[in-house]
Amino acid sequence: MPGLMTGITIKADGPRRVDLSREDFEKGSYSAMNLQKALEGLHQDGMVVLRDLVDPNHCDALYNHMTGDRDRILQTNYKDHKVYNQGVKFIVANILQCPPFTKSELLFDDVYFNPFVIQVMNAYLGDNPKWAMTTGNNALPGTGGMRQPVHKDTRFKHPKCPFVCISNIALNDFTIENGATEFWLGTHAFTDEREQVLSTPDTVFQEQTAGTPTCFIKEEVVEARRLVRPPVMATMKKGDVMLRDFRCWHAGMPNSTEKDRIMIAQGWMANWYANYTIRFKLPKSKADFFLGTARGKKMEIIADLVSDQEAEDFQHRDNFRWEQTHFTEYYETAQPNYSYTTAATLPLLQKA
Repeated sequence: MPGLMTGITIKADGPRRVDLSREDFEKGSYSAMNLQKALEGLHQDGMVVLRDLVDPNHCDALYNHMTGDRDRILQTNYKDHKVYNQGVKFIVANILQCPPFTKSELLFDDVYFNPFVIQVMNAYLGDNPKWAMTTGNNALPGTGGMRQPVHKDTRFKHPKCPFVCISNIALNDFTIENGATEFWLGTHAFTDEREQVLSTPDTVFQEQTAGTPTCFIKEEVVEARRLVRPPVMATMKKGDVMLRDFRCWHAGMPNSTEKDRIMIAQGWMANWYANYTIRFKLPKSKADFFLGTARGKKMEIIADLVSDQEAEDFQHRDNFRWEQTHFTEYYETAQPNYSYTTAATLPLLQKA
C-alpha cells in the first residue's frame, strides 16, 4: 500500500563489522554478543570484518618486508606466466605472496594465533579447526581496470555447509581506490557446482579433469544474482581481519594507487571435513614458535616441518588441494541446493 515505507531508513548494504571492546581485548575473547555478531555475518552474508585484531606495528613490519620482496617473487614465480591469480591475464596485477616464515622478527602471535579468530573459527566450523594453509594476496600498484572475474575458491563439488573459512589480515588500509575485494554477500548459502563454468582440456588447472567445475561463476548466474543483491566492496583498516566462507563469491579488484595492497590469508578447515592430505610447510628452524605457540589452543596445525629453503620454495604458489579425499561417492547423489537466485530472477533477466 502507498505510504507504508514512509519514515523508514534503508541501510546501505555492506559487510557486518564487529568492534573490539576494551573488555574483550583484555580477556582475549569476544563476549557472547560480539561472537553472535561475527557468526551472524558468516551465516547470513558469508563474510564478516573483525576490527582492530592485529597490532598496526606488526602490519607495518610485514608490509615493508613484503613490498621489498615483491620484485624477487615476480621474477622467480611469474616471469613467463600468462595467467596469474584467478584469470587476471597478460599484465601482472594480482599475485599470491606469502608472509615470511623464516624470519623470527616477523613472527607474531596476533597474526598466526589470533585468539579472536580461533574463537570464531571454533564456533563456525566446529571444535578444533585445522590451520591448513597460509598464503597472501598482493594487488599490485598501478593496475587500474584489471579486475578478476567473479569466482569462488572451489574447483570441485563441495559441502553445502561451512567446511573451510579463510581469514584475511589487512596489512594496509583497503579502499575502493586500491582494490578492496568485491563480495557477493549471501551467495555461500545457495551456491553449488551447477553455477560454475566447467573446465575444458584447455582450461583445466593442475591435476583437474576436464568437465569438472572451474572457480568462475557463469555470467548469466552472476547477472541474475545482481538483481537480488548487487556486490559490495569490503573496505578495511590496517589490522582488521576479514573472515570469509570458502563458498562465497568474490573478485579481486584493480589497484589504481601507487602502493601495494596486501593481505595475509590463513586457511581454516573443519575437523570433520574428509580431506586427509592437505598440508602446508613450515620451517623446522621455527618449530618452537609455531608448535609451541599452538600448544593448548583449540586448533590444529596441518603442516610438515622442512628446511628453510623448502618452506620458501613452497610459498607464493596456488598449490593447495581443498577437495575431499574420501567419501567422494556421496557428492554424486547429494541433494542439490535450491538456487533461489536463478529460480526467482532468471525470467526477469531473460526479459531484460
